[in-house]
Amino acid sequence: MLSRCISVTAILNNTKAKSTVTATIVILVLSLLVSLLSSGFTCTNAVSNPYQTFLGPIGVYTWNSLCGIFVLIAMILFPVNIEENGLSVELSRGCFPALQTHVKSKHTYGYSYWIMLLIIFLNIASIIIIYFYDHARYSKKKEQERPIENAPKDVILF
Repeated sequence: MLSRCISVTAILNNTKAKSTVTATIVILVLSLLVSLLSSGFTCTNAVSNPYQTFLGPIGVYTWNSLCGIFVLIAMILFPVNIEENGLSVELSRGCFPALQTHVKSKHTYGYSYWIMLLIIFLNIASIIIIYFYDHARYSKKKEQERPIENAPKDVILF
């Protein structure tokens, strides 16, 4: 198979499409940075004693939520840009100038697009796991604070 490198931005003529592609890339980079920050907080909380500030579970909730929101925005923005501006037809005409007849285009998205859906589900799963762990730890802590209520009445001495 003959492989050649193409520059997508050089082929695109529509400046609105170029700016939307750039915005999508920036959003994905932001989601990657936020995900790294969330991973850093998670590792810090695993080796230290997390406290209820922005470095504790609240920080992990925040950064995982932001990462999921950024990825969701990118997942919506990318196909809307493809469909609205007809980028697949424009790119095929730019890459293969001999084939100028357009019959019908069908958009299919590769595994790299659908991995972003997995990222969203993993962020949600991480938030749920941390919430249930934090809630179970809080319940156990409250249970240990009230040992007198569970003691038999005969044992209590005044």
